[in-house]
Amino acid sequence: MLATPNVTEFIWQPQPAPARRRHTELRRRVTFLRELQRTGSVMYSAARAGIDRRTVYRWRDRDERFRRRWDDALSRRRDHLLDRGYALAHMGAIRYFTRNGHPVSSYRRFDERLLMFMINQLRASPSGE
Repeated sequence: MLATPNVTEFIWQPQPAPARRRHTELRRRVTFLRELQRTGSVMYSAARAGIDRRTVYRWRDRDERFRRRWDDALSRRRDHLLDRGYALAHMGAIRYFTRNGHPVSSYRRFDERLLMFMINQLRASPSGE
């Protein structure tokens, strides 16, 4: 004789999310991480992915893999900004002289403040982290 399952146990057990919802959530996570790496802004990246900022923080708290990817995206963003800063400090930024809306001449402008900031970054962490 088969035992009949308790109806209340069946009702209160968490049901797996439908495949369509899982696919949408995965797409939103990927979009969020891509935008986070591109911009470095959690609020903007969440908005671009179409989710609330609190949701991504909840994902980060609950999912260790998502947390590692989040940290990796921010690290890549930081490295990109430092590389760009070093290039600007070393090569300078091109400025143009214009006359009647047309470029006439150009020169390179070196920003000492940027160079000072980069040196302070190296002093703060000599290992580059």
